[in-house]
Amino acid sequence: MNKTLLTGLLITALLLAAALFGSYFAPHGLDEQVKRQYIPSEQGVGRIISPPLAPGADYPFGTDKNGYDLMAKLLDGAKYTIFLSAGIALARVGIGGILGMLMGYYSKKTPKRVRTSSSWSVLNGIPVFLIAWFALTGITINTNLSPLYMSILLGIVLTAVGVPSVVSVVKDKTMVLRERQFILASHSLGAGHWKIMRSHLVPHLKESLMILLVQEAILVLSLFGQLALFNIFVGGTTMYFDPPEYHSRTNEWGGLIGQARTSLYSHQWILFIPLACYILLIVGFHLVANGLEKLFKKRYVKASHF
Repeated sequence: MNKTLLTGLLITALLLAAALFGSYFAPHGLDEQVKRQYIPSEQGVGRIISPPLAPGADYPFGTDKNGYDLMAKLLDGAKYTIFLSAGIALARVGIGGILGMLMGYYSKKTPKRVRTSSSWSVLNGIPVFLIAWFALTGITINTNLSPLYMSILLGIVLTAVGVPSVVSVVKDKTMVLRERQFILASHSLGAGHWKIMRSHLVPHLKESLMILLVQEAILVLSLFGQLALFNIFVGGTTMYFDPPEYHSRTNEWGGLIGQARTSLYSHQWILFIPLACYILLIVGFHLVANGLEKLFKKRYVKASHF
């Protein structure tokens, strides 16, 4: 039994279910706010309720400092965190996989002569975070665009900056595969280029692309977190003045972490609970990737029997 893959799929499935259906089971709505109030007791000694509320029976994850249920916000932002990261990863692997396969198949070089000085390798050397930050910093804060439009725009930017690395990986794998005997035999028998790519290259790259897809999703999640440290949140950032505060418009988990940095020394649950969910998602994807690697190695590596 592949326990690594099973554990990763279980974690991912639970978080996916939370993203799809969690909002229906949230104990409180996104608009419900705990306000400062005084509650008298029968003994004449009252108590003051003031947000943020610590995790308890009424609010399992507590509230933020404005009195909104943290669990409701996490469940609401889960769809942006999970689906957008998966969508960007799928676009990266889809576009980069096709380009890499074509470039590797038609390349004039042989695998032994491949150098890292190609234009794609130069693009890989540019920090992806800096490119995304420069592209988004001027239009994210207090934008008039809708959260959906801003999420799509972020997806386009992160897809564009991630394609070169995928192209480089798939190109190298394709250049190695095209020298295999079964590919050369197909050439000798008169098979066309598209026939070889469709019938031989794609099936042999399928497993690598599946693993690469999960790894790219992890990289996208890490970019969400890096951008959030600079107040660039998925779906846009709302900035309030006096005092300056930054809030995520979509409640995406990286944004909840970024806007809760000031809670590190007080009301720590506002920071650590979204951080725990964010880390759990990355761990789930990481286990899926490792589990797939083990599965494919076991499938194709056969031990000798005497």
